[in-house]
Amino acid sequence: MDRAQESSKQLRINNTISSCIKQALTGRLFFLAVAGIVFALGIGGFADFWKAACDYREGLIAYGTHLTVLQNAIKSDALCLLLPVFAALPYTSAFLEEIDSGFIKSYLPRAGRWHYISAKILAAAISGGAACTLGTGVYYNLLRLILLPMEKQGTAEKTDATYVLFFCIGMVFSLIGMLFSILTSSRYMAYASPFVLEYTLIILHERYLKKLYIIDPKEWLCPSVQNWEFGEAGAVIFLVLVSMLITVLLIPAMQRRLDGR
Repeated sequence: MDRAQESSKQLRINNTISSCIKQALTGRLFFLAVAGIVFALGIGGFADFWKAACDYREGLIAYGTHLTVLQNAIKSDALCLLLPVFAALPYTSAFLEEIDSGFIKSYLPRAGRWHYISAKILAAAISGGAACTLGTGVYYNLLRLILLPMEKQGTAEKTDATYVLFFCIGMVFSLIGMLFSILTSSRYMAYASPFVLEYTLIILHERYLKKLYIIDPKEWLCPSVQNWEFGEAGAVIFLVLVSMLITVLLIPAMQRRLDGR
């Protein structure tokens, strides 16, 4: 009997987590977020892309131009300003929407409070990270498709670390949006707060705290070797720690909302 109860409980946990993640990754907002990241990168890298297309008229361009376009797009203000909004788009307001609609009253007793909270946080983190990673991957492969035939022969460079970095950045901004939406009881803050916080951090770094590079979102997008001891890996570790800190703040905030406070 104990085994049957334990098995049923584990199945319920798995169903709760998988249903939340599926909801986050298959909704229209997720695909809109992916398209938004591609759009932001396209704006940021357009000047370099156009220059490469013009240079091709005189012959084959240097190998790695597609990677240079990607790197400059990542450094652009367009991506820096738009990424927080698109990262928060897929699932950050889902928790608040389910409370406001009353859906939580019938679902929570079956799912369990702790499992429900864990599933919502996990789904928000994964959806934000996946949207940024997938959007970057789509843009990069479009560049390869268009520019590689124009380039000379060369050895390909790996971009795996960039995908991991973007996943972590998306995860952080998604969790930030979720936290502020719960604290303010506003779904709009889910999308606005990551942008406002990012802009505030940039101003603080550029005007007052120039030596404190870890608070600069531009450094997260393109970690400089002289600042981060382990390069992109160092930035990834920092962003994972930030995500854990936000999660610690999220759990009691969500519990208070479930209690109606």
